Amino acid sequence: MKADVPGIAANNLDMPALGFGTFELDPDTVRKILPEALDLGYRHIDTAQIYGNEAAVGDAIAVSSVARDDVFLTTKVWVDQFGPDDLLRSVHESLEKLRCDRVDLLLLHWPVFADTGMGPTLEALMRARSDGLTRHIGLSNFTIAQTEQAVAFCGEGQLATNQVEYHVYLGQQRLRRVLARHNLVLTAYMPLAKAQTVNDPVLWEIGSRYGKTAAQVALRWLVEQDRVAAIPATSNIYHARANIELFDFSLDDEDRKRIAGLDKNRRICTPESLSPEWDD
Repeated sequence: MKADVPGIAANNLDMPALGFGTFELDPDTVRKILPEALDLGYRHIDTAQIYGNEAAVGDAIAVSSVARDDVFLTTKVWVDQFGPDDLLRSVHESLEKLRCDRVDLLLLHWPVFADTGMGPTLEALMRARSDGLTRHIGLSNFTIAQTEQAVAFCGEGQLATNQVEYHVYLGQQRLRRVLARHNLVLTAYMPLAKAQTVNDPVLWEIGSRYGKTAAQVALRWLVEQDRVAAIPATSNIYHARANIELFDFSLDDEDRKRIAGLDKNRRICTPESLSPEWDD
């Protein structure tokens, strides 16, 4: 049975609260699992230039029974394409691979900029939108200070999201408050903390009350929050099915209190030369 995933509306954005991430999925895996995921009800697909699977994502959507217009498709520009001319050219190349004339959301993947700062890159990002290459634009892995700077440059209401690592073991409260002030969505990648949530005894105990797994509790905790979307990635169709079966139960205040008591300082994604000085 196809799941019905609610949407998040912010800054003219209408994005499903749960998406299918493709990080670390090779093209053959994407071509196999993504049509099945679409059959399960996923309508939010996340990829990136650096993942090397944009063409596979495009192929999978093309052979799916789901119309392209019914899919919310995100890709991300890699840091070596942040020069204004390079960015626009790279987006055209992404669209060719994805077999579409525009994406729904275009992000800057990491805040790595030349000596001229982020201004020229943000201008090119806005140009991509005005040229019709994307419906929405946003950020990924931007700190609080960098998010504030980007919003100030682009203007209120212009950016849709900041896609960052977020899960039950990483507190993002300060960033969430900043995003909420500017009506931006937090899109959570690695929402299962690279499978570290799977065997968590607190999450298992909570889930046992609802007939759910620890991973499902971890994802439910995210999507119940205001302006938070999650994009778990998996190569296993059974996990993909479990990941989307989140919308038939709700956590109570005691559940949230127990989850709040988990260690919130476990950051997993800190690639050298890319990670900023995190200010959370």
